Amino acid sequence: MATGPVIQMLARNSKIAQSYQTPLGLMQLVPKMRESGTGVVVLSCSDPRLNPYQILGIDSTLKATMVRNAGGRVFDAIRTLAVLQTIGAPGTIVVMHHTDCGMTHFHDADIRKALIEVAPEEKETIDASKFGEIKGTIEESIREDLAILRASPLIKKTTQLVGLKYDIATGVLSEVAHSKSEL
Repeated sequence: MATGPVIQMLARNSKIAQSYQTPLGLMQLVPKMRESGTGVVVLSCSDPRLNPYQILGIDSTLKATMVRNAGGRVFDAIRTLAVLQTIGAPGTIVVMHHTDCGMTHFHDADIRKALIEVAPEEKETIDASKFGEIKGTIEESIREDLAILRASPLIKKTTQLVGLKYDIATGVLSEVAHSKSEL
């Protein structure tokens, strides 16, 4: 049986479920999303200090979805972004990195070392893997990720790409880069 925080989550969900309203079915929603082209996918870090919905003011009136991973890195999310473009055809992908990110402190070499201790039989695979370290500035990592998206054959060339930096100390969000869609 689940313990600790999971018990709290289940209890909170029980309260939420009492007033839950069922959303439109996916197959009813998809044509509307595709038709409008105004959907947004936000890729951000999985850092628990971040709440992208709150940071970006996203509620049910703004059709946006989240993809989160360690560092908010694109190479790790291409498959998911491609699937979301196939399903809902969002017109914009936002890459949001933040200051004081764990991937600026814990580099690939550190992660490899720790993982080899967990699974020494996977050393070759672990050594060949990228884990998303951020070596330079946050702005540089954002520009790098936008370049990966632009170069990917799985991301529609008509997609607007936007790079945002979130300052965790001040709460300020700023635009680092964007590319207009090729419509």
